[in-house]
Amino acid sequence: MSWFLYLIWTFCFLLSVVVVYSLPITKLPLLEKFMFIGLWGTGLGAVFFTILSKKNKELLESKESLETELMAVLPKSQSENPETIPLEERPLASVEANVETNVFPFSEWESFCLLLQKNRPFSEVIENFSEILPQIFPNSSGILYMYNGKQTELEAIFQYGIHKIGEEQISSIECVSIETGKIVVTDFFSGLENYGCTHLKHRPKGYAFCVPIEGAGEHFGVLTIQIDEIANEKDLNDWKTKLNVVTSTFGLYVAEQDCEMKLVKNSIRDVLTGLYNRRYMEESLQRELHAANRHRTPIGMIMIYPDHLEEILEKLNQNALDQLLWEIGQRLPGYIRAEDIPCRFNESVFAIILPGADQFITRDRAEKIRREIEALKIEYGKFTLASTLSVGVANLPQNAHTAQGLMDEAYRALEQAAQEGGNRLVIAEIDYN
Repeated sequence: MSWFLYLIWTFCFLLSVVVVYSLPITKLPLLEKFMFIGLWGTGLGAVFFTILSKKNKELLESKESLETELMAVLPKSQSENPETIPLEERPLASVEANVETNVFPFSEWESFCLLLQKNRPFSEVIENFSEILPQIFPNSSGILYMYNGKQTELEAIFQYGIHKIGEEQISSIECVSIETGKIVVTDFFSGLENYGCTHLKHRPKGYAFCVPIEGAGEHFGVLTIQIDEIANEKDLNDWKTKLNVVTSTFGLYVAEQDCEMKLVKNSIRDVLTGLYNRRYMEESLQRELHAANRHRTPIGMIMIYPDHLEEILEKLNQNALDQLLWEIGQRLPGYIRAEDIPCRFNESVFAIILPGADQFITRDRAEKIRREIEALKIEYGKFTLASTLSVGVANLPQNAHTAQGLMDEAYRALEQAAQEGGNRLVIAEIDYN
């Protein structure tokens, strides 16, 4: 029955993927497709395990009823002392007491799935994930690896069990499941190791399972589980099935979290340059203004305009212009302090907020940027992209007393620098009001 339901779940999930991705992107954007598929897969998983939980409950009730009937027909002396009954004649419960069983923790799994559906914080989900894995896979030891920001290195998020089975950090080339995208079983028990994931060094005994954590077409990590002994081939296949369901459900949650982070990032970042966008700049400037008023500290503002944009657009094309803007955007954070806020003010103007920077610091930083970009040469096919900068500088409180006033004064200074021929820095006039 569980296999049949699993096949239904897989069919429904794959069907939804095909249907959603067949829709034109104008009707359903790509990020919304990812979110829909994540929620759909999690919901199907919860329904799947709810049905299995109900079936398991019915089986347990049937077993208890059978035990009651068996006990009723036994002699009273035997029913009071089960140890006197031959093993083959004991009630079902007595026989099963001598055999280690692996009952799936349905209620705990349902609670875990509810956490995923409610989109609880990642730390809370990870804590619950580390607690439920030993219940689903008893007598095992495990470790969850996820990428640490580089697509070649994975770090241990948590470990469970009495045995250490892996290092705190591994390379992606050490685990075959990352490359294949499939469950890899390493059989140390029979000596027939499947592929041989090289990160399995600490306990080469029994069986080890490496399962990729994937969702929405992206790879996020790998779950490795080791157990000293598995009774038979059927149990081995059961473990693989449960691992597939568990990691698929968790992978869809991680994919949904990843989509949300990208949405947040895109809401405050400029798509082309990766710098903060105009909306975030204005919000940040308001926050810095309140802090400056409380602590009586200055704020610097630098406005930057590449001088040769029209010439590049006329001689080459828009792609060349975008390339130049991207190159400048990538370099600006390296020319300023960690606390400074680099932004794209509009299509052709960059802006930098410098909290706590007085006139001298702001001017020196702006001049450094102008000199660095003036020396920048960018290879673009057979051509070389280069540009000088027109730079406008303003400070609070010398040039303005409001956020809008500070932006206006810096922009006026920028316009003056451009009108005077470019490749120069102009400081806003002092406001004596």
